[in-house]
Amino acid sequence: MAAAAHNSHSGQFSISIHDLRRQPGEMMTITRTFPSPERIGIDVIAIEPESEMLMSGKVESVSTGVLVSCQIESSASGECVRCLDPITLPIHVVIQELYYYCLPSDLDEDDDEPLLISEEQVDLLPPIRDAVILDLPLTPHCSEECLGLCPECGEKLGVDPDNPKSHTHQSVDPRWAKLRELPNLGE
Repeated sequence: MAAAAHNSHSGQFSISIHDLRRQPGEMMTITRTFPSPERIGIDVIAIEPESEMLMSGKVESVSTGVLVSCQIESSASGECVRCLDPITLPIHVVIQELYYYCLPSDLDEDDDEPLLISEEQVDLLPPIRDAVILDLPLTPHCSEECLGLCPECGEKLGVDPDNPKSHTHQSVDPRWAKLRELPNLGE
C-alpha cells in the first residue's frame, strides 16, 4: 500500500496515481489541506477563495481506472436570505468517483460524461465543486426562528426576544385611505 500526504498550492486538486502502477487492488491514502482556488457555491452562500479545505480519503486501483473515495471539510459563508445577516455553515461532503484510463466502450448517451485520467493525474475539482453545490442550502438562513426584515421599513424583525411581535406599523391600504376622511356617521 502506497501512502501520500501533500500540502501544496499548485495542483492541489490533482492527485498523482503513478505509484498505483495500474495494479488492481493497490491503494494509497490522501490527506491534504489547501486553500480553495475559487469561489465554490451559489449566489447567496459559497466556499470563498482561499478558504481552508481539508481532503482525506483513498485512491484505489481497479481494472478500468481508479476509484477515488474522499471527504471534504470546509466552511461556507454567505448571508441569511431572510434578514441578510452574515452566516457561516460547516461543509462536509463525501465524494466517490471512478476515473477511467480510457473512454468506456459501453457508454450510453444518457450517462454522465466519464472522468478520465490525464497524464497519471486525476482532477478532483469538478466532483468537489458538484458535491459542494449540491450540499449547500438554496435558501440559507441564520436560524429557523429568523423573521426576516420588515417589508415597510427594512428593520430586522424579532430583535426583542421577549416580545418578537413588538415591531408594528399603522399602515392603511392607499385604496382605503380616503375613508378615514369621511365623517363618522354612526355617532
